Amino acid sequence: MATPDRSQVHIDNALTNVSIAYRNANYIADRIFPSVPVQYLSNKYWIFTKADWYRDEAAVRAPGTESQEVDYTVSTGNYLCTEWAAAKVIPDETVMNADTPLRPLVEATEFVTEKLFLRKEKEVADLAFGTGWSSSATPTTLWSNDTSDPIGDVNTAVDTVIQAIGRKPTRGVIGRGLWRHVMKHPDLLDRIKGAAGPGSPAILSQQVIAALFELESIDVGDAVIDSAAEGATASRDYVWGKHLLVAYVASTPSLLTPSAGYIFQFKNRQINRFRLDARHSDKVECLENFDPVITAADAAYLVKSAA
Repeated sequence: MATPDRSQVHIDNALTNVSIAYRNANYIADRIFPSVPVQYLSNKYWIFTKADWYRDEAAVRAPGTESQEVDYTVSTGNYLCTEWAAAKVIPDETVMNADTPLRPLVEATEFVTEKLFLRKEKEVADLAFGTGWSSSATPTTLWSNDTSDPIGDVNTAVDTVIQAIGRKPTRGVIGRGLWRHVMKHPDLLDRIKGAAGPGSPAILSQQVIAALFELESIDVGDAVIDSAAEGATASRDYVWGKHLLVAYVASTPSLLTPSAGYIFQFKNRQINRFRLDARHSDKVECLENFDPVITAADAAYLVKSAA
């Protein structure tokens, strides 16, 4: 009798310890625009007039006289939280016939949640790298050119913010499309040669570049988005493009403190599951109400289209 061949001794099945899914690993929206929990979908916040706080108005008080009186004015800004949502329907037959390790309800939950993460990232990126800031510029020599001067350009950005708000910017956010030029720029590499000791390679990490740029931290926007319709040829690009935003960002939302921007967040992100009896299915839904707002247009400087 002939020895059984491979197809006779093994029937292919899906592995139970490996599956492949594509999703962004690094979202940074709330690092440049911190989240502020709010009680209502829309409301106002107070803005103190900047010039009032920088005027030198203290005066010598002579005995028996009144102190120099000073004053300030206030205005208001607004937010309006928009509800974003994504939902997926899972038929009962899909759940009942799913092979291990597939978990259709769990995977649907993660899938719709990912849609909300990506939407918030894009909303914040479009605002952060948009036209709403008081100061912005494109470098005379783009950073993709080895003769460019990234540190000089960022020094201009830092000085502009300090002069505008009296505070040194704390954070930077840079798109992957620009970061890939920064991390191998010869001028930056030259500044750290020998710092790691004899024979050690010069490596431009995020921490090193943040220090060279006089920032506490710098975040790289790695997220990818596909602008093609379902079924069409993929058209993927970086959400954060080829720009750098240098900004003063408050460590925590607080009173009497400027911050480049906030994400006003109404309630927490919600995951709901509904029974669709007529369709013999469940619907998994993710909801989130938020509004990213530039709250201090002079607290940031945009280095735009730098590569």
